[in-house]
Amino acid sequence: MKIKANGKVYEISAPQTVAEFISALGANPQRCVVELNGHALRFEAFKDAVLKDGDALEIMSIVAGG
Repeated sequence: MKIKANGKVYEISAPQTVAEFISALGANPQRCVVELNGHALRFEAFKDAVLKDGDALEIMSIVAGG
């Protein structure tokens, strides 16, 4: 199954949630903002939103600094 995240195509073999996908990328889901197929996704939904073939994600990491 193929999905697109931040403009890059990824091949994933098993159904994954948004939270699992973000973790597999090495990021912390709690520090990310996500858009799934053009719609903002609330953090609470990351663990329930199962990715499907052809889905498009925009993932932005939240960083703090001065």
